[in-house]
Amino acid sequence: MMTHMKERAVELIERIPDDNMFYVINILQNLEEMSSDKTAEKKQAMEALEGVLKFSGRLSEDFDADKELELAREEKYGNPD
Repeated sequence: MMTHMKERAVELIERIPDDNMFYVINILQNLEEMSSDKTAEKKQAMEALEGVLKFSGRLSEDFDADKELELAREEKYGNPD
């Protein structure tokens, strides 16, 4: 048994010309993907976060991120001066 909302959606779809059905199908597929179970993606993201957190606290206290970035840029791109 269809809900009222699904019946309304079907009625709207039936009024759309066949030429435009590609767009309707594309939208419906995107909606389906957005509502799908993302358990595997969440698990992968959590594992990646755990991997990053393993390195937490491994830098010396005098570590200068800006200086390291500057050195890395100079190494990669050369000195613009």
